[in-house]
Amino acid sequence: MELLYPCVAMNLPVTDLLKHTDRCVKCGLCLPHCPTYGKTQNEGESPRGRIALIEGLANGRLALTPRLEAHLDSCLTCRACENVCPSEVQYGTIIDAGRALVAAHRPPRTHEKVLNRLITRKPLLRLGARLLCFYQHSSLHRLVRGSGLLKLTGMTRLDALLPPILPVRTLQEYYSPLGVDKRGDVALFTGCVASVIDTQTLNAAIGLLTACGYGVYVPRTQGCCGALHMHSGAPQQAHALAMRNLEAFNGLKIDAIISTASGCGAPLTEYHKMDESDGGLKKFSEKVRDISEFLASIPWPENVTFAPLEQRVAVHESCSLRHVLHQHAHPYTLLRRIPGIDVVALPGNAQCCGAAGTYMITQPVMADALRKDKLAALESSTAQLLVTSNIGCALHIAAGLREAGQEIEVIHPVTLLARQLQPRFSDTQA
Repeated sequence: MELLYPCVAMNLPVTDLLKHTDRCVKCGLCLPHCPTYGKTQNEGESPRGRIALIEGLANGRLALTPRLEAHLDSCLTCRACENVCPSEVQYGTIIDAGRALVAAHRPPRTHEKVLNRLITRKPLLRLGARLLCFYQHSSLHRLVRGSGLLKLTGMTRLDALLPPILPVRTLQEYYSPLGVDKRGDVALFTGCVASVIDTQTLNAAIGLLTACGYGVYVPRTQGCCGALHMHSGAPQQAHALAMRNLEAFNGLKIDAIISTASGCGAPLTEYHKMDESDGGLKKFSEKVRDISEFLASIPWPENVTFAPLEQRVAVHESCSLRHVLHQHAHPYTLLRRIPGIDVVALPGNAQCCGAAGTYMITQPVMADALRKDKLAALESSTAQLLVTSNIGCALHIAAGLREAGQEIEVIHPVTLLARQLQPRFSDTQA
C-alpha cells in the first residue's frame, strides 16, 4: 500500500513506525493509567486510541485532520502507559514519531517558532531573564498587570507561571571539592530554561556535589536537551541539539553527567535512540545520572551534616522521574538525611500534574484539571513544603498554589538539602 506520509520521523522510517504500532494488541490495560482518558473517557484520548490514529495516518488509511491532530497534541507524553504494557510497546517513540509525521505537513505553530528562536539560544535566554527580572522588580509589573495588557496579548498564563527571577550570573567552568579529599569529577547539565530561572537548584547541586568530594565541570557550550523539540514533532532539531551537547561534554574526564531536572535527564538518557549507530550518543546517555540518584548512591563524608527541620514535606514524583528514569525512590532517601523531617509521598503520584513541558501553556484546560487534583492531594497531605525533581512541574504547581492563595513553597529536593547543610551552603560559593 502506498504510504500517505512517507517521511522519516525521529530518524524512524514509517515502515519501522508501523512495526512499533503493531506491537499494541489493544488490550486496554493502559486505560486506567492514562490521565487524559481518565478525564474524558474518550478512546481517542487513550494510548491505544492514539496508536491506532498514528497507525492509520502512517499507512494511508486516515487523512490528517484537525481532530486527529488534536488527539495527538493532547497527549502529555507522561509514558505511564509504558510501565503497565504487557507487550512492552514503546509508546514514547510512537507518539513522538506520530507528531513528526503531522508536523511535516503543516507550518510551524507559534510555540514551535519560539522553541527554535529563543530556547536554543542562550544569549537571548539570558537577555530575556534580565528583562523579566527588571519587569518583576519594578513598578512596570504592577502597571502591566493592572492595565489589562496581559489579557489582551494572551500573556496572562505565561505571567502567572513565572517564578521570582533572580539576577543572572554566569557559573564557573569548574568547581573544586570543598574541604575533603577529591573523589572524582562530574559535569553538570544546566539545560535551557532552568539555567536562567532555576539557578538556586543548580547552585544547590554544585554545593552538595563539592561537599561530597566531587569537582564539578559546567561546560559553557551546552544547551537545550531537545525534549521540547522532540515532543513537538521536530526530531531533526532535537538531534542537532543532542550533537551540540555531545560536543560540549566530549573530552571531559568525568564519572557522570548530572542532571537536576528530570524532564531533561530522561531525554538525555535516550539520546542513543536518535541514532543507534552513533557510539558517541550511546556513551553520553550511559553517563547521565539524575542528581538525587547520584547523591543517594555515593558514600557521604562524615562531616557533611544537616540542620534539623521539623516539617512535613511532600514529595511529588514527576512523570519523567517515575515512568522514564524509574528513580523516584531516591529523593525520599536523600531527604531523610535531614533530622526531624517528616517525608511523605504526595497522594496520586502515579498521575501527571499536567505540566508536561509546553503542555501547560498549549493545553491549559486539561493541564489545570490535572493540577487541581495535585493541589487537592497536597492539601490532604497537610505538608508545609512540596519538593519535585522537575522545573516544569514546579512552575505549574507553584502557579496553581499562588492562584489558590496557598503559601506552600515548591522546591527541588537538593535545594532543601543544601538549605539545611551545615555550615549552610551559600549561593556565593557558586
